Amino acid sequence: MPQYDYRCKHCQRRFTLFYKTYARYEVARPRCPSCESAQLSRLITQVAIAKPNRNYAKMSSQEMLSVLESGDPRQANEMFQQVSGDPAGLAAETDKKRTSSPKDA
Repeated sequence: MPQYDYRCKHCQRRFTLFYKTYARYEVARPRCPSCESAQLSRLITQVAIAKPNRNYAKMSSQEMLSVLESGDPRQANEMFQQVSGDPAGLAAETDKKRTSSPKDA
């Protein structure tokens, strides 16, 4: 969902507007929520860019080893899920259940 920051040239108030699509942004005629002025400056703020997912299944064993040695549990978990074909992480849950000791033993 695109969001845009503005500053009103009349009252100097800063605010953010959200649009469901870029097409809606293109046709929008934004106004200041404080004074209703249409004299706005659009501000340049932080930009978030989605990082592409890594394809762990196509990595060499040496590349996979470097992921494990990095110590990043999020990356290691993502790699195991991709390689095992288990996107929901069900294998990890099964392993947890298998390694936990029964209370009645």
